[in-house]
Amino acid sequence: MRFRLTYEGELKAGQKDPDDNQWDRMAEHKQAIRKVFHRQLKHLWETNRFLREHEVFPTDYSTGRSAPNDAARRSRSANERLSLLQAVAGQYHENGYRFVPLVRDTMSLLCSLDILFLRRDIPGSVLTAGDLDNRIKTLIDALRKPKGANELRGNETPAAGEDPFFCLLEDDKSVSQFAVESDALLDPPTGDKEADRRQVRIVITVEIRPYHVTMFNLSFA
Repeated sequence: MRFRLTYEGELKAGQKDPDDNQWDRMAEHKQAIRKVFHRQLKHLWETNRFLREHEVFPTDYSTGRSAPNDAARRSRSANERLSLLQAVAGQYHENGYRFVPLVRDTMSLLCSLDILFLRRDIPGSVLTAGDLDNRIKTLIDALRKPKGANELRGNETPAAGEDPFFCLLEDDKSVSQFAVESDALLDPPTGDKEADRRQVRIVITVEIRPYHVTMFNLSFA
């Protein structure tokens, strides 16, 4: 599966991950970016035929990698089936949200990210831009579901249209590789130097593939 996500706006440099239960000072900023990706991924789930129409047995989904025997299948009734969306949302009911990560370990999926990063700087200055790595870290954090309530500070309750809440990643460990191409953002500056410095336009090409092909993830192969 291959598609693109986009983001345009402010992107701040991330800092060291907070310890458990410690307030993440970047929580509101990351969640604001996460909301942008949520809207795009929601549309993907609505328009991609497999994601929209695929149904699973709850027992199949809980085991993930192994199929039940024929006798177990015959004993089930049709009304036991759930949409893939319902099954995923039911597994990630956390901190008042129902998250729907697309790339999940239970489906044996990995993804690669190819990032076009446009910012107000000298083209090709990747190695000299001291905060670029930290800004990429913020971006990737915003692609995964929050790890805990501390990452939802200021957004404790889903807003309208955010139940369920769509994310690309269950965990950033599912990113098998990524590449970043940096170039100049040519939109005229506003005159606010600090705001202009943080302004970016990003296009992310996402490729999802199974690392262990099963009947449950064959459509991603």
